[in-house]
Amino acid sequence: MERQIIRIDEEKCDGCGLCADGCPEGALQIIDGKARLVSEITCDGLGACVGECPQGAILVETREAAPYSERATLDNILPMGANTLKAHLKHLHHHAQTAYLREAEAYLAELGVAVPDYKEKPMHACPGSAPRTLERAPASAETRDGLQSQLTQWPVQMHLISPMNPVFHKADLLLAADCVAFAMADFNQACLPGKKLAIACPKLDSNQDVYVSKLTALIDEAEVNTITVMIMEVPCCGGLLRQAQMAAQAASRRVPIKAVVVGVDGAVRKEQWVA
Repeated sequence: MERQIIRIDEEKCDGCGLCADGCPEGALQIIDGKARLVSEITCDGLGACVGECPQGAILVETREAAPYSERATLDNILPMGANTLKAHLKHLHHHAQTAYLREAEAYLAELGVAVPDYKEKPMHACPGSAPRTLERAPASAETRDGLQSQLTQWPVQMHLISPMNPVFHKADLLLAADCVAFAMADFNQACLPGKKLAIACPKLDSNQDVYVSKLTALIDEAEVNTITVMIMEVPCCGGLLRQAQMAAQAASRRVPIKAVVVGVDGAVRKEQWVA
């Protein structure tokens, strides 16, 4: 089958081992001084190892590979001990892989293995990506020329947000392409009030399968009320709307989706409910 899986550039790899330490599935090992993908079936393609590599030797690509197996992954992990099992479950939880989590918990129950508490507050490698709620008073020192930011939560980039963040619970979600806010002069005032924000670039962002999984979790787990998808009129931007529609199809709940197309001049070209 064709799916996302990691690839290692051997010329760049210096064998430091940080990627292997950062792979909770145990799919990577250092062999003969180089990082090796020793098991395609246990590589989930989510790319936890990518950010650990100081040489930029690892990337996520789409290619033919054996299907990922949660059961095979757990068989590989359990001999490594409870801490490795917990790290794996936290990894799935962080990436909103709810289907794999359910499968993992069911398999652990079959084996009679206790499920560790993996839902504690995650540690953030970058303090700037820690979730925050932003309070907005009617008048404050932030006001400039009568305008005030309407952003009420942080972070906003799709790779950084967690569907488990309470701010998204039963919220109206605004999913906006990166360029929209720069094209529209009144994006903050016209589009953000009353909504929680997530931004992404459907052309340049990597590992976008995670976006569909997160959007599905936002629908099923966070139970968002509505999703408004704002995209630019350029053809490549339509991928963001397709991701939202794919997530809606995969979710067990139904949620209304509105598509808003913005021109490069900042004017709204089209606005309609598509689901």
